[in-house]
Order: sequence, then structure tokens, then C-alpha cells
Amino acid sequence: MISNPTLKSSVRNTTLAKYRSRGKSVNNLWLVYSPKTDSDWILPSDRQLVHWLYYLEANPEVQSFNLHPESILSQDDNEVRATELDAIVYYSNGLQEWHEVKAGSNRDEPSHHSQKIAQTIAASKARVSYRRFNDLDLKPVMRTAMRWFRAIGFAAAIRGEQHARCNNELVMLLKELKSGNVSNILNKMDEYDPAIVIGLVIRLAVKGFIRLDLSKTTFGLLTAWEYQGK
Repeated sequence: MISNPTLKSSVRNTTLAKYRSRGKSVNNLWLVYSPKTDSDWILPSDRQLVHWLYYLEANPEVQSFNLHPESILSQDDNEVRATELDAIVYYSNGLQEWHEVKAGSNRDEPSHHSQKIAQTIAASKARVSYRRFNDLDLKPVMRTAMRWFRAIGFAAAIRGEQHARCNNELVMLLKELKSGNVSNILNKMDEYDPAIVIGLVIRLAVKGFIRLDLSKTTFGLLTAWEYQGK
């Protein structure tokens, strides 16, 4: 994994290159920070933003991921070709999965057929699972994903900061309480800056140490959490 704790010139240059390579595309370009990988990533569309937030960053079973993997060589119906994945995902159980994100709701879209064949064959040869996402997967989870976007901002605010003492006390508290809401945590950790405590809570959530329920409401003091025993 490539870790980019600060926005260095290489990231700025990559962002500019991605922007220019869009041509006439009207897709948004997102530069995001991932607490799970402690890295900056460039996402070339709103769909890939939702995919990252919900299926990767907020998924407690995902240990890590690479959103800028190298091209893979494979063969479609006609020729050997290089094809690019949108993500390589590493699960906590040791399994690996390749992800592709596409527009539309037709899983058998003819214009995507050649790429799908090539990536499916490559995944089979690599003995990894392969999954394609489209609007059928992304639209139902869009609101929850954007709630996670707000929450991740608290972790981004303390990026590069360890806060070891606060983190250790927080971990012990979460194990002791088992469940509750964010307000309970802040009341118990009142000797620390609330912004730091919340940032650490989000770090632990994306690592699967606790589960946050953002399915119905945005992140806030009344957000419910539950210890996952990890």
C-alpha cells in the first residue's frame, strides 16, 4: 500500500493529471483522505465516491484496499489487453476481491462486455473474487455513504496524530461500556478535547473495533455505537 500522510507534490500532480485526462467528462473529481489506509486517494466520479465510502471505508470486514492498482493483463474475446480495476480489496479474513464500478443499471451492458470478460478471466487466473458495482448497488446506499463522509472528516482532522493516551483510555472505555451513543463517550472522556475523541472514535469504527449506526440519521452526539469484540 502507498501511504501519503500529507498532500505532497506527487498527489497534486496526480490530481492535475486525472483532471486533464477526463476530457469532456462531466464527472466530479474527488480528492479524499482514508483513515483506514491513512492515504489520500483520487476518485474520478461520484459513483466511485459512494463505492469507497460504503463498501470499503465503512465496511468493517475490509482491512485495506488499493484504489490505484496497476493495470492487469488479460484476454477478452479477441485479444490480449491491459485492463484497469477500480479497486483491489483486502478483507480481514485474508481474502482478496477485485472491484469495478460502472454507470447504469444493466449488469450486462454491451459496451462493458469486453472489459468484463477480460477482468473476469484475469480474476479467475489470480484466484480472487471479482465484483462489479453499478447504480443498483450504489443508489440505495448513497445517503448512508454521505453520512459516513461527514464522520470521516473528524478522523481527517487528526490525521498523523497518535494521541496514544487518549486512544488507550478510549479503547478500555468502549470495551467496558459495550454500547451506547457518542454523547456517553464524550461525557466519560471529558478531560480530552471532544474533537480528538470523536476523531479516534471514527478511526476505531472504520477498523471494525466498534460499529456505528448511520443507516437512518447523520453522525452526531446521539449516534449509536456497539463494541465488536475485536
